[in-house]
Amino acid sequence: MTTFNPTDLRNRIEKLGDLPTLPHIVQRLTAMIGRPTVSAEEIGSLIEKDQVLAAKVLRLANSPFYGFPSRIASVPHAVIVLGLNVVKGLTLCASALNIMKEAGMDQLWRHSLGVAITANVLATRLAIKNPEELFVAGLLHDLGKVVLYVQWPEVGSSIKAVQRADRERSLFNVEKEVTGLSHADIGGCMAGAWHLPITLREPILYHHHPGLAKEATLQTAIVHVADILVKGLACGNPGDDIVPPLSKSAWDMVGLDEPSLYDCIEKISSEFLTIDDYL
Repeated sequence: MTTFNPTDLRNRIEKLGDLPTLPHIVQRLTAMIGRPTVSAEEIGSLIEKDQVLAAKVLRLANSPFYGFPSRIASVPHAVIVLGLNVVKGLTLCASALNIMKEAGMDQLWRHSLGVAITANVLATRLAIKNPEELFVAGLLHDLGKVVLYVQWPEVGSSIKAVQRADRERSLFNVEKEVTGLSHADIGGCMAGAWHLPITLREPILYHHHPGLAKEATLQTAIVHVADILVKGLACGNPGDDIVPPLSKSAWDMVGLDEPSLYDCIEKISSEFLTIDDYL
């Protein structure tokens, strides 16, 4: 079995120009958002220079999962309504979708969108201030897999070879054995390098171990619970069929009793029917 040095992999992550999920326009967007005087019009104008990317961002912003009463017709409008960090996240998501589709990873996108829908439903139920941010956190939670299995095919091939030899082991555990890092670690590194807010970074980094979150504890618990519900409901396939262990503390934090759990499952199951519209 080939093993890889975690320090080397982290160094590779830091070379952002090497990552296909971070195109030049998104790099410019990150620098622009860091300026305190940047306007929604400036950000929208930059994204709209890439017509394909702009169309994908608007499609996600207008998805029924957000439920805005009127259509968001321009990227600057999306920035105003959704906020800078959400639009930045949607831009990353739209970029990642291209990579996943080209690599034949539609089932990973389906799973990610399912987690986004579920996280948004749970956040809305809990009256979180920005439930749309949980939608983005759900979309991005497995972003590290795009790096492991698309950008680093030699790493991904080694992981898959070990997994094929023992189907009872989770992909997460095999990743840790082969590389010393999981897809969550890699996604967390990317989120840090991209200066994503803690409310997106911790759910990405700790969605398998929500008890490790220090600041975005509720957001991380929501993405963790959403991930497990979506695995249990078999919406998409993130790489294996094993449902991860459920954190009791995260479950308690989300506070789903039996009736509310059934209500949530009914709602998300009906919204899952629209997923193909966004693939």
